[in-house]
Amino acid sequence: MSQWTDLFLSLPLPASWLHGLLFVTFGLHLLFVLLMLGTALLGLLFFLQKRLAGDAGPQLWNKRMVHTHLGLKSLAVVLGVAPLLIIQVRYSQAFFTTTALFSYAWLAVIPLLIVAFLLIDAFGHKISASPWLAFVCGVLGVGALLTVPAIFTGVLSLMERQDFWARFAARGFAPDGVFAPHWLLRYLHILGAALVFGAAFHLFFSAREHPEKAAKLRTWLFGATLAQVVIGIPLVFSVASGLDWPVLGAVTVGVAAAMLMLLSLRPAAAPLAAGPGSLLVLLPVIFVSMLLARQFLQDRVLAPAHAQAVAAREARSKAYAPFRKEALAAFAAKLNTVYDNGETIYVGACQPCHGKAGHGDGPTAARLVVPAEDLAAIRANRDYIYGILTAGTPGSAMPYFRLFDREKLEKLLDTLSTRFSMFDATPKPAHHPVGSEAMQVWNKTCSVCHGADGGITPFGRTLLPAPPDLRRYALTPERALGVITDGYPGTVMQPYRVLPAATLQDLATISNTFRTAH
Repeated sequence: MSQWTDLFLSLPLPASWLHGLLFVTFGLHLLFVLLMLGTALLGLLFFLQKRLAGDAGPQLWNKRMVHTHLGLKSLAVVLGVAPLLIIQVRYSQAFFTTTALFSYAWLAVIPLLIVAFLLIDAFGHKISASPWLAFVCGVLGVGALLTVPAIFTGVLSLMERQDFWARFAARGFAPDGVFAPHWLLRYLHILGAALVFGAAFHLFFSAREHPEKAAKLRTWLFGATLAQVVIGIPLVFSVASGLDWPVLGAVTVGVAAAMLMLLSLRPAAAPLAAGPGSLLVLLPVIFVSMLLARQFLQDRVLAPAHAQAVAAREARSKAYAPFRKEALAAFAAKLNTVYDNGETIYVGACQPCHGKAGHGDGPTAARLVVPAEDLAAIRANRDYIYGILTAGTPGSAMPYFRLFDREKLEKLLDTLSTRFSMFDATPKPAHHPVGSEAMQVWNKTCSVCHGADGGITPFGRTLLPAPPDLRRYALTPERALGVITDGYPGTVMQPYRVLPAATLQDLATISNTFRTAH
């Protein structure tokens, strides 16, 4: 309808700029996420390895390695804000849809991170002082931390499979089909990358003062890199439909760099072959190439979907354009409306059935089995109508309005009085004596429900809807004659059009003689 329609679909920068920013910011975030995950995993694994080996000595090196987790997690969290905001802007429809589908898991990310960080910090502090407490904190903390990338990879995987959204919404996660295996492979690939970069990071830093640990880290680095290659093969096949030359080129470069790294890290290689020089070249190549492949695949799917959403927005805007002025005027009127007055309550709660003029011809009246009453034809006691408002009319579509307090209902009654003169005296028909035939019909037929005095009989109270209490409720002569002649659809009030016109007129007069109070 205007430039503000579907605001989330508007891009603050050209798409190419957003792609570049997303690549850089997400790359920095992912790097520190991998270092953080790798540090937590290796710290726990080395701690367990030392304990299982029966070595009860101090774990100074493990403790020092785990303590680096504090700085890494801070950078990972801070650097994660930018890519999260950018992806919300660039791919808003896919992002908000999939995070809604993952709603409970997505909301669990924050408490999981809090628990994981606190427990891993406790693990680092207790690693020497209390091994069993350190074990419990480490296992629970790393377990909570590993749940977070499972949620993120699930969201990102679902974002790229829009044809799966409806099925996921209906069934939730199911281990069948293509989505679940791809999700699992992607998650395992993240864990393998965390071990690769975590081992490499600590090979450069933590092992400087403990060169005897370098061999262990090289072994983990070799094994994790080999696992990445093995996991990467079926992962590529799981996205075969999205492969093109840019993706294949990036994957090829990354695989070649990984193979070179495996060659330099093989057990038979000289120790210097895996020195900082080769790793500092090969690891960035692997990281950048795989990140490029991932973004190429993501953009190939999500960019057309975003463009389609924008086109749909523009088409909808054109379709709504003729109604813009009227809609804005109605909205402005709503803003200026006081919502506790009788007029507003009538428009919102009564008018849909009873109509603007009260004749029972509102926009929803045609769907009612028991027709809405003509309010302009009612002459009743105020307290009687108040009782109908608070109790409704069982057996009809007339609901109770106990959600409004007494003051608001009194204002509504004022509106009914002003609009329809509902509480005026009962109109008196032209004076003439009521015939004996009409009195016989009333006493033998009408009084079965209405009572001889106009009150509701015990039988009448069993009816749904029950007849009105004519001692406190009447209709204008014209409306009363119409109801007696044609009946009231949906109720037991049958038509009496077979009676003579004079008798019908007399019955209408009788029905209006019982009301005693105004």
